[in-house]
Amino acid sequence: MRLRKHTALSVATLVAAATLAATATPAQANPASCTAGREGIKTAWAYCAGGTGGYGVRIHVTHPNPQVGSWSEVGPCVTPGQRSEYTPYHNIPFVVAGIAYC
Repeated sequence: MRLRKHTALSVATLVAAATLAATATPAQANPASCTAGREGIKTAWAYCAGGTGGYGVRIHVTHPNPQVGSWSEVGPCVTPGQRSEYTPYHNIPFVVAGIAYC
C-alpha cells in the first residue's frame, strides 16, 4: 500500500514538473547594438538597434553634498528601435551611464 502512495506521488510530481516546463516562457534576449549620449545639457538618451526586451537610458547622479551621496536614475522603458530619453527634474550634474534592462 505504501509503495502505491509513493508511486502515485512521484507520478503526480513528474506530471506537474513536465507541465511547468512545457508552459514556461522562453528567456528574453537583451537589446543589442546600443548607444547612449546627451542631447544638450539636460537630456540623456539611449538607442538600441536590435535584440529583444526592454531598456531605458541610465544616468548616474552625484550630489554636490557628499553626505547626500550618489544614485542612478532610469528613463522610460522602450523596445529596440525606439529611443529612450530622460530629462531629470533636478539641476544636479550627471553622467550618462548607459542602459538599464527593464
